[in-house]
Amino acid sequence: MSRIEQIDPTSATGEAAELLAGVQSAMGMTPNFLRVLANSPAALRAFLGLHSLAGEGALEPATR
Repeated sequence: MSRIEQIDPTSATGEAAELLAGVQSAMGMTPNFLRVLANSPAALRAFLGLHSLAGEGALEPATR
């Protein structure tokens, strides 16, 4: 079974490198699923935008 390549943040270029650097800076690590999304910088940008919007909401701890 083939696997989707994970982009190494240290060798990424262009927008993918910028986005992964922001993730590393914010989280102190780069989760594998975000390294996979970096194959398409547009997909990674969209996910990070959605994640940011979701973080602005207010949910009770039990709901989260």
